[in-house]
Amino acid sequence: MVHIFDVLIVGDARFQGGTTAAMAADVAGFSALGLNIGLMFVRSAYLHDSRDPPNPDALALADLPGVTRLAPGTAARAQIAFLHHPLVFFSGIEERASLTAERAMLVAHHAPFRADGSLEYDPMAALRQIRTRLGLKARIAPVSGTVRRQLQSFAPLVRLTSEDWPNIFDTDAWPGGPEILSGADITIGRHGRVDGLKWPATGAGIAATLPAGADVRVRVLGCPAVELARRGADLSHWEILEFGAETPVAFLHSLDVFIYHYHHDLVEAFGRTVAEAALTGRYCLLDPRLRATFGDIFDYCTPVEVDTALTRLRADPVAARHRATHASDAMRARYGLDSLGARLERLARDPGTLSRHGADTPLPRTLRKFAGLYRRAGRTV
Repeated sequence: MVHIFDVLIVGDARFQGGTTAAMAADVAGFSALGLNIGLMFVRSAYLHDSRDPPNPDALALADLPGVTRLAPGTAARAQIAFLHHPLVFFSGIEERASLTAERAMLVAHHAPFRADGSLEYDPMAALRQIRTRLGLKARIAPVSGTVRRQLQSFAPLVRLTSEDWPNIFDTDAWPGGPEILSGADITIGRHGRVDGLKWPATGAGIAATLPAGADVRVRVLGCPAVELARRGADLSHWEILEFGAETPVAFLHSLDVFIYHYHHDLVEAFGRTVAEAALTGRYCLLDPRLRATFGDIFDYCTPVEVDTALTRLRADPVAARHRATHASDAMRARYGLDSLGARLERLARDPGTLSRHGADTPLPRTLRKFAGLYRRAGRTV
């Protein structure tokens, strides 16, 4: 028996961070549109049960209207299929299924190249695994401009969607908070899962990105405090909350300015916490590398420039509030659930692209990186 759906979703339920959040938002959005959704969870060698139990938010998707959880081995057909995270499929999945779709998209939540230029996964091998194990011939849908430019380095060997497939948000779940910069003091901070790569590499850089002072309060929700202290960071003047101590919304409402800088070894594929902060009306001051994803919506600076930037904001709070409101409106228009239906229609008609325009890496150099990747992995191409 072949099960018929409007949309198929395939992913590993054990992701605990942004990948599951993005997949869950997509499924919830498709459900709100009244679509019939087939949801299949697979187990990838990329994750390990001892470290990564199933995410309850992923499992709860099966309870949404229109969602049917599919067992491995199921035969199913849909107009469009989404397969989440290239490392899931590059690393190999245990399951097999007989799936067909008019359009199949591997959603690239992760860039193929590391910051040092080495290759972390082979997108062509990921696509082969999808075809071999699940029967789908897929193209790749980057989540951002940063990921797109890296994946264009593999063209014409892989086909990309013409339009990115960025994270989607239920904007009602991220309501605007209290007016920012309304008092003599200022509260700055950031939130996110505990990951040392999400922070600058040195103690000086960490201190500069969140400079506590007599009238500057620092709050952090989710912080690898021990690791940051080993880097030489003095966190004694920060208010550090364990992730879960406050909801992200309540935490963000306590901030005036959301500040995010990260390690030079990290390639940030999207920056979901940035969008969350902006949706709540917080002013965002970001690592310049994120301009490739968000463009001129936000302001960017290096860690050592943060203190000067904060002085500028406090000198003209009205302008800062206007800037934050503009960014919030832009996030809602670009990433809100209301945009999902039109995006899905465009994707269903999209012929894709093999263009290398804007590619980060010349094709010969890209091909040379394969040797290092497979040598490290002990695999053959």
